[in-house]
Amino acid sequence: MLFAIVSRIKSRIDGIIATYVRKAILIAAGVVVLLFAAMFGLIAAYHALIGAAGFSPIEAAGLVALSMAGLGLLVLAILPLVSRSNQEDRELIPSAGEGLAMIDTGLSKATKQVGALPVLAIAFAVGFLASRR
Repeated sequence: MLFAIVSRIKSRIDGIIATYVRKAILIAAGVVVLLFAAMFGLIAAYHALIGAAGFSPIEAAGLVALSMAGLGLLVLAILPLVSRSNQEDRELIPSAGEGLAMIDTGLSKATKQVGALPVLAIAFAVGFLASRR
């Protein structure tokens, strides 16, 4: 019974990790494309400011840097408004009370089947091995 509970928790954690890895890969690919587009736009804007508008190279670089700083601040201000957590992700994560109840139920069943001393010895061994990392 304890192994079934552990495997159920493990499958939930694996699903959550897989979801976050997929999201991270998509975000990383989008950031790379966005960076290439931003570099191209910056170079084009710099040359346009020098050639067509008659700015000196230092003035053009300052204007481009100021516009990018403003755009960055705008994105940072809008980002919390756009990012919302999905209700489906919340359902995959068990609440703290549910997890503790599952552990307590499994531990009491294991104690009834095997006895208190072997469960205590197993808990001690697991704690000792976990602390060695």
